[in-house]
Amino acid sequence: MGRILITGITGNVGREVAAALKKRNVSMVCAVRNIEKAKKLFFNEYDFVSLDFSNRETFDKALEDIECIFLNYPPETPFDDFHAFIRRAKEKGVRHITYLSVKDVQFLPFVPHHKNEKAIVQAGISFTFLRAGYFTQNLNMFLLDELVKNDRIYVPCGKGKTSFVDLRDIGEVAAITLLNPDYHLNQKYVLTGNKALDFFEVAEIMTLFLERKIIYSNPSLNEFKKYMMKKGYEAKYVNLVGSLHFFTKLGMAKSVKSDLSQILGRHPITVEEYVNDYKEVWRKN
Repeated sequence: MGRILITGITGNVGREVAAALKKRNVSMVCAVRNIEKAKKLFFNEYDFVSLDFSNRETFDKALEDIECIFLNYPPETPFDDFHAFIRRAKEKGVRHITYLSVKDVQFLPFVPHHKNEKAIVQAGISFTFLRAGYFTQNLNMFLLDELVKNDRIYVPCGKGKTSFVDLRDIGEVAAITLLNPDYHLNQKYVLTGNKALDFFEVAEIMTLFLERKIIYSNPSLNEFKKYMMKKGYEAKYVNLVGSLHFFTKLGMAKSVKSDLSQILGRHPITVEEYVNDYKEVWRKN
């Protein structure tokens, strides 16, 4: 089997995919825009190659001797360039792409992944789409600041339930599909946990494990947008994040699927397990 190309290793999912493949002693290379910066970040743990989706001159070198790709879409990347990379991968003989998408993407034409999935299909390259639900790790990423400073979860989801999925599980699933592409040929997997929770329940779980009171503020969509803008987030980002969370309020994020369990042969990592594993992250200084 040829090498596997990992994109997005400096992001959260790509990092987990690389880790899952590394422990399997797989031949792989990680594509980054700044190799020296990546080497310092990962202490030369991985091999790197230069790839900038906005610079098509970097495509051929990155695709040299590559059989399979874990493909992650960097926000704000021009579609023309990103889709050109997909077409070039086909031309260079890449056998398979495992693409990180989002749950219910088929109903969300305004989300970039909708167009990207179509581009992969149209390129005629075999694929596995990982349509991931709400990342549990958003609690230690996007929501971290509010949790540490104000002991609260601040998103406009009402009582809507979410089928949280742990990034570590996504990384394991991606690794399996990349190592067994024929078995996962042209599959569209919906990756969720095995239980849907609302954020009031998540706050209760965090209260238990962190041993301090965590609340869910349950702001309105307008309150959320105004507050996040005041914190300095860009309007485009706030509007997108606010809208995605509002869909949860409408009950669109609660469905639970068994794809992840079937692929991994075990239960998904629970929110309780996640909070216990990450509890030092939310400790107050």
